[in-house]
Amino acid sequence: MAMSLKPPKKGDLKKSWLKPRRDTPKKIQPEYHLITTEGISTEPAYFQGVKNTINSKYRGRVQLDIIGVGDNTLNLLQKVKQKVAKSSNIYKHVWIVYDTDDFPAQNIDNVVDLCHTYSNEETTYHALWSNQCIELWFLLHFSFIHSDLHRQEYWAKLSS
Repeated sequence: MAMSLKPPKKGDLKKSWLKPRRDTPKKIQPEYHLITTEGISTEPAYFQGVKNTINSKYRGRVQLDIIGVGDNTLNLLQKVKQKVAKSSNIYKHVWIVYDTDDFPAQNIDNVVDLCHTYSNEETTYHALWSNQCIELWFLLHFSFIHSDLHRQEYWAKLSS
């Protein structure tokens, strides 16, 4: 039997079979994500673009915070863990973003393992890394290059 959208009659308001309305609007709390990067300028700028895209499409549903920490692998993870503990926001997902440049493979693997260890029902930690430097990925994203470039030549190409 379909319910009528009409308001109840005054005489029916005191009857036991009439249930109170349950369709009051509920405000949906946004899901908080923290993206932390090894770099303090390039990576945060890239993720700011991602944040702008998400905010324009899912306003009020996802909240991205982006922090360039300026540290590497294990140190980055430890600093991020402290920031999460001190934060007034409860982050659903924490993303640890770093290059694998000159760090031992064991450090990179340890970050992945520690992310699994630190994750709980409230917060999930994720390790994201790029092989070599992320600047090369950005450069290749915007232009085709078929030559051997040194890392220090990326910025000039990216700037142009």
